[in-house]
Amino acid sequence: MTYQPTLGRIQYALSQTSQQYIDPGQAMRGDQGASQLLGQLNRAQWADWKNRFAPYVDELARVAQDNNAPGVAAANASNAVGLAYDNSQQGLAQQRQGYGISQTPQQQAAEERRTHLERNASMVSAGNEARMSAQDRQQAILAGGMGLSNIPDRVMNP
Repeated sequence: MTYQPTLGRIQYALSQTSQQYIDPGQAMRGDQGASQLLGQLNRAQWADWKNRFAPYVDELARVAQDNNAPGVAAANASNAVGLAYDNSQQGLAQQRQGYGISQTPQQQAAEERRTHLERNASMVSAGNEARMSAQDRQQAILAGGMGLSNIPDRVMNP
């Protein structure tokens, strides 16, 4: 299982309009020079916004409308807790073996029962917390509280 960020980096290329040179001296030429310059600036800004920020807005909309996101988050969290318990049990067994400690069958059964209960309770709890967090994030996006400035990993705010 590998970590997949929900909101990744979106690669964008500068548009033709945003790369073109706009001559500020044009404002003094002719009767409509300033109006034409303002129009060019507005078109360039709009093209730059569509190219630079619109993909993030689209990605936020996709995340907000993904009905599977809470379930996937819950499954990932539950699996991570289960793996942590498995690794802990392996480490404990190796430690016992290193010290030459062995358990009676009754001790082994009692420990397995306790560990099984703790493991399942922790997995369920982690899954529920992750599900609630994913739903809260979706609601924050829909309510406008998760704008471009709140994208994780400081993508927009280096």
